[in-house]
Amino acid sequence: MNQLTARGFVLAARPYGEADKIAQLYTYQWGLVRAIVKGVRKPKSKLASALELFTESSFSLHKKSSADLYILSQAKVMNSHGELKKDLATITALQVLADVLIQAIPDTEPHPEIYLLVEETLAALANLSEGPELYLTAFGVKFLGMSGYPMELSLCAECQSPLDKKKVYLIPHRGGALCESCCPSGPGRLLVPPSSLEILKKLKSLSMAKVHILKLRPAQVRELFLTLLEYLERTVEKKLKIVEYYLKIIPVKA
Repeated sequence: MNQLTARGFVLAARPYGEADKIAQLYTYQWGLVRAIVKGVRKPKSKLASALELFTESSFSLHKKSSADLYILSQAKVMNSHGELKKDLATITALQVLADVLIQAIPDTEPHPEIYLLVEETLAALANLSEGPELYLTAFGVKFLGMSGYPMELSLCAECQSPLDKKKVYLIPHRGGALCESCCPSGPGRLLVPPSSLEILKKLKSLSMAKVHILKLRPAQVRELFLTLLEYLERTVEKKLKIVEYYLKIIPVKA
């Protein structure tokens, strides 16, 4: 019998059988963990509150050596992040954040630094005065670096020439930005104008708590956000399923 105690967030929970759910947890100690939560759909379940999106809890889990899924037997809520679940924009931003983690992190591979980045991102989202897309873009830039795919944004990843005030292209699997001379032709390249490149460089260096100092037009933020998500999808070679839904229900502000 394998037993785990872990601190973690709930990224998703779907019905399983008549009364159970299968939850995807992102834990500090063990990375992504999938677990069955028995009886949680019953009215008097004590575990229901712990299965809300990005609620942080201390979990007790166990499984037989032959089983694929853990069983979540206990959960003590540490932070529900309830302030993030009162607004459609932030709820949907949380769904994007969860999808990035589910698609881009291998199961049971711990990344304490990414876990702490998630905590910082949630704290920043709780205090934002603008929309969440710039914070998600900042998260994505930092997440790529922590995952082993740092984005080179100052020098051409191919010829090492400075990229200041140049039109550049982001090329997944080539290390980041390439100058126009080094960029291969054809599909798969993501054009980034000089102003947007500077913003990406600032987001890479700023702490999540300082992202708010950047004042940008909503349309420019949306363009950066979508460019970063596409770059991330191509880097990890997995589709972010939530993006199409996000764009349908969260219109860009004028």
